[in-house]
Amino acid sequence: MQSIKTYFADLSQRLGLADELIVLSPKRRAAKQPMQLGEVQDQTEHYLDLSSGAEEGKGIFTGVWGMGAIYMFLIMSPVIFQDWEGALYVFTTAAIMFGITSVVFLLEVFWPSSSPIRFNRRTREVYFQDKDKLYHAPWDEAVAWMQESRTVTQYTGAMTETPLQLLLQRYGNAEEVIALRLNLPMGRTAETQGMFWEYLRCYMEKGPWFDEQGNPLSASNRKEVLEKYRKKHKTAKVNLQLNRDLVQKNIMPRGRMWATTVFEVFMLPLFYIRDLTAKYARQRAASNQWHPLVKERCRPDGPTTRLYDLEVAEGLHEGAEVSAAEQAPAPR
Repeated sequence: MQSIKTYFADLSQRLGLADELIVLSPKRRAAKQPMQLGEVQDQTEHYLDLSSGAEEGKGIFTGVWGMGAIYMFLIMSPVIFQDWEGALYVFTTAAIMFGITSVVFLLEVFWPSSSPIRFNRRTREVYFQDKDKLYHAPWDEAVAWMQESRTVTQYTGAMTETPLQLLLQRYGNAEEVIALRLNLPMGRTAETQGMFWEYLRCYMEKGPWFDEQGNPLSASNRKEVLEKYRKKHKTAKVNLQLNRDLVQKNIMPRGRMWATTVFEVFMLPLFYIRDLTAKYARQRAASNQWHPLVKERCRPDGPTTRLYDLEVAEGLHEGAEVSAAEQAPAPR
């Protein structure tokens, strides 16, 4: 942990941001109430996964090829009823296009990608894995911060950005420290990011299930949590009601509303295939790409020692004492 604390102190002083950063702590409230912004990919009794942002572009190439194959087949389909040679040509072309789509689908699903950001209640530790590199930090000593900024351009107008970042160190190499963004900063204020951090803090400190005020619940609300994530990351949709609301507020002309709706309908195949590809890629990454040390600590009967404890036992943190199982807090 000394590497993380030194890194943060040096970074803030070097960039001259010491007075502008809002430092967050697991030990104190960051907002009056928690708020889930849709980044929670999974939430169980033992761990919570945040979307790392690596999946934002996942599936787009499969979607493009899939949409091209579908529309090409529809355009050429009248030839099927004209003669046998034309029908053979159409089916051959369609088979090639769908074959390429399948290959791209497999490449995107099986191509190594970053796993989610995992908050483990059992060991009270945060994990992130980038291919073969595993990063972690003890929750009780987590170093996180945010900084709100406002920019104005001729393209987007006024826009607020508030990056929310958490420092992690590489397992087995404490000198390698990364600043990991917990979500996308665009359109987020310090208030909303503080409420999001409070959501994470409530999960780790109060229990896996809690209401909108942060009060613990006896029953699971996991379905509602995951539904919010699915709704936010579902791109295959037609926002007709949203477009109508924009027209009523004089934000969008009526002609543009219909043009936007037609475009969204036209792009539905692309985004549907994209969502399907991202879903399977996400499932594979969650089940196959975590380090064995993380997997076993996320089991209900797994060890409760932290990765930090293992590093201390190996002498990687000078001056630190091994806390091991007797000092590792039990799950709440």
